[in-house]
Amino acid sequence: MSTSSTPLRVGFVSADHLHFSGLMHQALACDEIFVAGMVIDDDEHRTFLSERFPGVPIFRTPEAMLADGRPEALITNRNNRDALADVEFAARHGLHVMKEKPMASSLQVAEAMQSAVARGGVRLMINWPTTWSPAFQHAHHLASSGRIGNVWQVHARFGHQGPPANFASGDPVSRIGWGWLMDRDLNGGGAAIDFCSYGAVISRWFMGQPSRVTGVGGRYVREHMTVEDNAVMVLSYPRGHSICEGTWSQPATPTPLPVLIYGSEGTIAIPANQNREVLVAVGDGPWKQRVETVVVPDLPAHFASGPAYFAHCLKNGLPFEGIVNPSISRDAQEILQAGLRAMETGASVSLPLPAFVG
Repeated sequence: MSTSSTPLRVGFVSADHLHFSGLMHQALACDEIFVAGMVIDDDEHRTFLSERFPGVPIFRTPEAMLADGRPEALITNRNNRDALADVEFAARHGLHVMKEKPMASSLQVAEAMQSAVARGGVRLMINWPTTWSPAFQHAHHLASSGRIGNVWQVHARFGHQGPPANFASGDPVSRIGWGWLMDRDLNGGGAAIDFCSYGAVISRWFMGQPSRVTGVGGRYVREHMTVEDNAVMVLSYPRGHSICEGTWSQPATPTPLPVLIYGSEGTIAIPANQNREVLVAVGDGPWKQRVETVVVPDLPAHFASGPAYFAHCLKNGLPFEGIVNPSISRDAQEILQAGLRAMETGASVSLPLPAFVG
């Protein structure tokens, strides 16, 4: 492993995920990382990315990058099902690994990832872009310090207009990146996996693991899809509940909804598309409230991005904390799987799910 004064050699495996280019730019901008190469399977995609990132060595297989690039850690952007093979490859070769959100296509795949890194004695991190928002971090600090009393609800809506019908006729980023998202086997679902996952992992972080999950959803708008374009999951707790919404049919909205954290003594709002402040409302007498705009403090430099945090923690022997911790991401995967079962059966699903049952 690199010392604290030398960059960590990181290799990228696959560019399936639409977040790939952003992560690559973040890694290239990080002083604690040397990008050892990227493995791209698809010929057209390989040509496209070699032109976009001409200074990054490109390989056809992980084995070739391991031999010539000598990475110490991997970042996989492969689809949610097949990323397991990358995690297993990393574990066999003593490489730490970061997987772009969500953790997996199913709870079984997520737990197989955990088993692989445990056997290999390496570490796994799941990158959630919301982690690097100062507003999200400060909201969690305020909630955990009791600013709004006992948290009894999270309400999180995430989404956009979804994969386009003509995705296959675009560039390779569109063809591959949108294509696997609409494949239930590769993704695990549709909008539920893509966007309810944020609400699931945020709820787990603020409120712990629920005892029951109810879900509704379906293909309401996008006729070119064979997976759900909208979903809502309601997570039940002994003293509260959480609402997780995901949509692929929201082309525009006049007022982007904030993530709301409700407590017994107040509410925290994390505004959409803005990460420098949060709103805190607390009771101020009968039927009155006081709303404060809280400008959040800057985060440490290694919170600049997922790759920066990944490298910093590995180089300094620090734990992966918050929603990037694989145990929390595994629990979010269990929530999603229960929600999808509830959508299919029309009945609430209790947690924990039976072990080793598909």
